[in-house]
Amino acid sequence: MNNHQGEHAAPAPAVPPRLSGERRNSAAKWSLSTIAEADRAAILGRKKWPQHAAALAATLTSLVGGAVLGWTSPILGRVHILGPIGSWVASLAPLGALVGAALAGWAANSAGRRTLILALVLPNVAGWSVLAAAGNSVEEALLQKADMLYAGRLLTGLCAGAATVLVPMYSSEIADSVSRGTLGVYLDLSLTVGILLAYIVGGAGGQTVLSALCGVLSLLAAAVFFFMPESPQFLVVKGRRAEAEEALRWLRTGSRAPTPKGPNGQRVDVTSELDAMTRLAVESEERERASGGVLGAVRGLCSKGGSSPTSRAVVLVVVLMALQQLSGIDAIIFFLQTIFQKSASSLDPTYSSMVVGAVQVAATLVAALLVERAGRRLLLGVSGSLMAASLAALLVYFLFHKELEVDLNAFSWLPVSCLSAFVFVYCIGFGPLPFLMMAEFLPLEARSWGCGLAACVNWSLMFVVVRLFNLCINNIGEAATFGIFCAICILGTLFVLTLVPETQGKTPSEIRQYLQDREIHTVTRRVSTPGGVVGNIGSSLTAMMIRR
Repeated sequence: MNNHQGEHAAPAPAVPPRLSGERRNSAAKWSLSTIAEADRAAILGRKKWPQHAAALAATLTSLVGGAVLGWTSPILGRVHILGPIGSWVASLAPLGALVGAALAGWAANSAGRRTLILALVLPNVAGWSVLAAAGNSVEEALLQKADMLYAGRLLTGLCAGAATVLVPMYSSEIADSVSRGTLGVYLDLSLTVGILLAYIVGGAGGQTVLSALCGVLSLLAAAVFFFMPESPQFLVVKGRRAEAEEALRWLRTGSRAPTPKGPNGQRVDVTSELDAMTRLAVESEERERASGGVLGAVRGLCSKGGSSPTSRAVVLVVVLMALQQLSGIDAIIFFLQTIFQKSASSLDPTYSSMVVGAVQVAATLVAALLVERAGRRLLLGVSGSLMAASLAALLVYFLFHKELEVDLNAFSWLPVSCLSAFVFVYCIGFGPLPFLMMAEFLPLEARSWGCGLAACVNWSLMFVVVRLFNLCINNIGEAATFGIFCAICILGTLFVLTLVPETQGKTPSEIRQYLQDREIHTVTRRVSTPGGVVGNIGSSLTAMMIRR
């Protein structure tokens, strides 16, 4: 009888050796098609505030990262440092962020998301302390203490870059599929609050007060986040199921009791959701071994034009990050007061910057409310098209004001209005959503290095744009510079509407299945160009568009 059963029994699903014992048994019960059902079932009857509290605590680190971005406008703008020295001081932060993003992507799978976010307090406090010690006179500091400014900007930039990798990963992995969009927007919300903080405190109190305040906020952020749990998905991957179950119980109920109660008093069991996470870890490990890991994904991208779901996800994320930075947003944020000075606006540049900063925060709050209602693609499409329209109006203003020397005193309000509109529509789409969709698109086995790669692309392009912005303004003029940004926004809108899939309400398994279904039934040709990889990415994007 036992032999007969052994001959006809279906083979058990293969489970990687790293998953053993209880984890192997529970994982073997699950198939990819049941993960979505488990995830949705896990949402019913559970509290929302713990995952929101954990995500907000994680993004407090990014608040001082926003101050890193906003630091340049009030500090350098007030002393009119617009030449190469000012550009270097401004662009050293993105350069440090590039290093921080690369290191965070490399270490996230070994050290853990929570541990690394907490560890950022050390270089953060050190960087802000160095800036505070440089003194309130930036002109004097550049002459006598330039090394301190450079070191401070590099260290604070490093932490900001690392946070843009770690926080989206953490927020995505603690969220259920219904709340994931709102939690993902919290990163951009904290960045915009930090930028506004820099505009207000830097404009009113100067460099020393701003730096000292940010150092204190860094310590406060670490103290608050210390009480939050590690990502349960990370704990599952590391084989720490008991810790993962405890973390998941708190995130879903606010209690660490073995059988906690939900908001209606009913008992809540997180076992099914934990089993789904385990199955995702199993499938992820199998795909990683089959593909050869990071090098295998790179080889697939170069040789097949991104025909695998992972390669396709990487292409989408990298392009979204590139479009975000090439829109010119951070050049505008960094040199906002300088732009207002050049526009001859009747409004004070310092107060104009504060207005734009407040608009950023308000727009990000709107995005948090809309992201799970309107969807990602719609918000990105509206954002890109209206960004282009705002920049087109600014282009026309500078064309008449600077090139044709037309008296536009009656329209002195236009630059503030255009930049406020640009920042508002940016913050409801192209600001928060690329980071949110980065964590959504990338599968578990590629999330660490993929998020690191995307963030590196983002920060490296920020460095280039910030370094070249003043050069372009001084050589080709404001109208041409904003015209380039306008054209890129138009291209970005077309890219979103033709190639980017919707991820609203979808579980990780459903998103991966969608990318798998985009497989083209024709041979993807390798483009023979001097930039072979670029050609392959282009052919992959074209193939995806044809399929849609």
